[in-house]
This record gives sequence, C-alpha cells and structure tokens, in this order.
Amino acid sequence: MADLSVHYLGLKLKNPIVAASSGLCSTAEGVKRAFDAGVGAVVLKSLFEEQLKAELSSISQDQLAHPEAEAFLAGMGMNEGADEYLKLIGDAKQGKVGPVIASVNCVGSGLWADFAKRIASAGADALELNVGYLPDDPSEAGSVIEDRIVALVAAVNAAVNLPIAVKIGAAYTNAGNLLQRVGKAGAKAAVLFNRFYRMDVDLDSMSLSAGPMRSSPEAYHESLRWIALLEGRAGVELCASGGVYDGLAALKLVAAGAQAVQVCSAAYAKGYGAYSAIIEEMNNWMDSRQVASLGDLRGRLARRNSDKPELYGRLHYVKALIGQG
Repeated sequence: MADLSVHYLGLKLKNPIVAASSGLCSTAEGVKRAFDAGVGAVVLKSLFEEQLKAELSSISQDQLAHPEAEAFLAGMGMNEGADEYLKLIGDAKQGKVGPVIASVNCVGSGLWADFAKRIASAGADALELNVGYLPDDPSEAGSVIEDRIVALVAAVNAAVNLPIAVKIGAAYTNAGNLLQRVGKAGAKAAVLFNRFYRMDVDLDSMSLSAGPMRSSPEAYHESLRWIALLEGRAGVELCASGGVYDGLAALKLVAAGAQAVQVCSAAYAKGYGAYSAIIEEMNNWMDSRQVASLGDLRGRLARRNSDKPELYGRLHYVKALIGQG
C-alpha cells in the first residue's frame, strides 16, 4: 500500500484528505466520524465573526461567505457563541485521533488576536482564518482589502504560537503576491479557495434567494490552476479546496503541488463514507502505477517543475480558442 502521509501546517497527517469546515464537523461526534472514515485532519465548523460580536440579528445574506452558511442560518450555530466553540475544540480533541484545526470566518476585525489565544488554550492544533470579506463598496481600493488581511494574519500570529492557514477567495488581482505577503506576516499555509455565498433571485416574489450551496465536481479546476502556478513560488504551503469528489481529483491537485486537499460537498452528498472512498481510490491508483509515496507525486506537474511554463498561462486558452486545445 502506498504511503499517503504528508506534512501540513507542521503537522503529520496520515493522508492529505482534510475534512473541510462545515456542519459535518460541528460536533465531537461528527469529528469522530470523519476520523473513523480515514481523514488525515479535520477543520472544525467556523466560528463567525458575527457570533463573536453577538450581532446575529443583523446578519444579512451578503455578509455570509462560507459554504456552511446555510447550516449556520438553519440554527446549527445560531445559539452557540465563543464559549460553545471552545468547548467543541476540547471535546473534539478527546479522542486524540488526528489534528484538529479550528476555523474562524472573519472580515478583518481586531477581535481575533485575543480570541486566538483562547483557541490555542482549548487545544486546537492549528487555526484556519477563513477570510469572508465580500467587497461591496466600489470606492474601496483592492490594496486596502489586502492590507487588512495581512494585518489580521500578523496580529493573530503575534498572539499565538499556532500554525496558521489563510483561506481566501479567488478574486484578487494578484493572488500570488497576497500569499507571499500573508506568508511573511506569519501564515504557514493558504487554502485555495473559499467560496462566497451564491445568490439567486426569485422572479415570482421579486426577492433574493439562495443559490447552490455545494460545489460541483468541476470546481476543483480553479484551485488546480492556481496551485500549479504558485507551488513553490508563493512562500506558503498550498491546500486545495472545492469540487473534490473522488480520489483522482485529489491526486491531480497533489500532482499540481497541493500539500493537502479539503473535502466538503462530496461528504454532504454521499455521507462520511465519501472520505473513505476518496482515500481508497488514491491508494488503488498509486499501487497500480507503483507510486510508492505522495512525495514522489507532489508538485510534478507544477509550473516551476515544467520545461514548458508557458503552458500554464494563456497558451492553453489560445489553443482552445483557435481549435487546437
């Protein structure tokens, strides 16, 4: 059997499959079921900045930028504040099965540095800062938003000794530069990408409604592109997120340079067994091709290891446009 072990955020994982932050990881029992299914690590459901501020009544849909927002609004976190979240961390660590990563969904508030200390004291092995800021003010420059993210990372890093991952969206002018900056500010890894709340409209009632909450199996291509482009060049480890439904997608992301791969929507669609199925398919593929370890595969298809780096830019687009793709 192939060696699937990896190191992510300075933690040794038995495999790169990470149960992403979601309602599935909102209880100690859910965390246990994910580990029983074989995952290498678990990211707990996010604590939202709005919870910490106790301003739940003022939440609007365009403020919620995480795939688990539906569960949050349905009541899974509506009455749980900071103390309950800290208890979840402690309860999740009781079994000591694997790394437990806390997650906070934030927009750049100064509250997080102090609260991060409490997260560390509760026993979390690492902290994921899920940056959920949706810029809706056309007058606000992109540089101001990025500076806020970097300052957030620096403040949290100064407050705790936990390894920090930053989960960002895809809509930044130069994601690679932003990742270099958060790396210098103290982040050890970046998760590509979080997914903003998808809005729809109801024409009959002329009102806003929720769009699709889960990522599709094609969604991994977005993180695949950027991980392949940035592996070894961004100054942080890269973790993939979005659209991973099978072991082959996970292996492609590892070959592109991902250190770890988060899975969420597949587990919602198929249950906790989706984690096991992905890991089994990874093992079978590697065994059939005599690939001894993920270390032999990781980054082989990254841009920096290619003798044709131009293929990672516009060339494929041009070929597709003129019918040569």
